[in-house]
Amino acid sequence: MQRQLKFGKYVIVDNSPILFPIKIIHREVTTTAQSAGYFMLRISPASIEVICWGESTTLNLRSNQSIDAQIIEEFISNLTKSAQYIMTDTALMKNETA
Repeated sequence: MQRQLKFGKYVIVDNSPILFPIKIIHREVTTTAQSAGYFMLRISPASIEVICWGESTTLNLRSNQSIDAQIIEEFISNLTKSAQYIMTDTALMKNETA
């Protein structure tokens, strides 16, 4: 299976990422952030790789490339694990009521 590529912008606020479409400017999302820039997700069935780069001219902030990529990867991983837990828990609840 081929990898999918997704692009967007991000800001890191209180060590948490906010991801949004490229057409939105950074300053519309927040006026205070630790870092900001662009991201690319390489998505395959087995993994998600995050690459960060660039800067926000509207916030006058640069990307902390490797640190920001790690923060975003951990965030996405936690979302994936939560979604899997919810789906499993929902399936178990349906079986219990059947």
